[in-house]
Amino acid sequence: MRDEHVERWLQRYRETPPEQMPWHREEPAEGLEETVRRGLLPRGLTLDLGCGTGTDLMYLARQGYQVVGVDIAPEPLRFARERFHRAGLDIPLIRADARLLPFRDASFDLICDSGCFHTFAPEIRPLYARSVARVLKPDGILFLREFHADQPQPPEGGPYRLKLEEFLEVFTPYFRFLSAGEIYLPDLPPDRRRLHLIRLQRR
Repeated sequence: MRDEHVERWLQRYRETPPEQMPWHREEPAEGLEETVRRGLLPRGLTLDLGCGTGTDLMYLARQGYQVVGVDIAPEPLRFARERFHRAGLDIPLIRADARLLPFRDASFDLICDSGCFHTFAPEIRPLYARSVARVLKPDGILFLREFHADQPQPPEGGPYRLKLEEFLEVFTPYFRFLSAGEIYLPDLPPDRRRLHLIRLQRR
C-alpha cells in the first residue's frame, strides 16, 4: 500500500541533497540548548525523531545524553553518519517511521522532536502519539519544537502550523502537559519564525 507521507519525503530527498534542505543546521535547534541548560530534559536514553542530518544528536551526545536517531529517509542518515565519523561520535541511526517505531515498550527516558510532528496531517497524528507514548517510559518526557499557527500556512499543506489546542487533542490521552512556551526567530522567513516549545510527561 502506498503511503503518501513517506513518498513525499523520499521524493524531496531525491530532488535535494540533505545539506541543502531548509532544516539542515550547523547549530542545535533554537530552544533546545536553553531547555537542556535549565535541566528540563532528563538525562538517559534519548530518541531524536526526524533527526535529519544529526545536528541535535551531536549536541545532545556531547552533553552526556545516550542518543539514538530516527529518520524516515536514508539520505539524511547517510549524511549524519559521515558527520559523526568525522567528529569521532558513535551514535546509532535507524531508518524508521515515527508512527511505527521499532523499539520495545518503555525504552526511552526522553524523546526530542524538532519539526517531525508538524509534518503529519491531522488524521494520522494519533498514530504518532500512540507510537511515542508506547516507547516512552512512565514519566518519560516528550519535547516538541513545532511551527506555530500564528503565521502563514503553506498552500501545499504541511509542514502544518499548529494551535496549542491541536496538541492537547492528540496528546492528552497519553501525556500530562508540563509546559507550553514559544520562541520567535526574526531572521527566518515569515512563515517559520514562531515555534511552540512543549514538554509533555508520559502518564
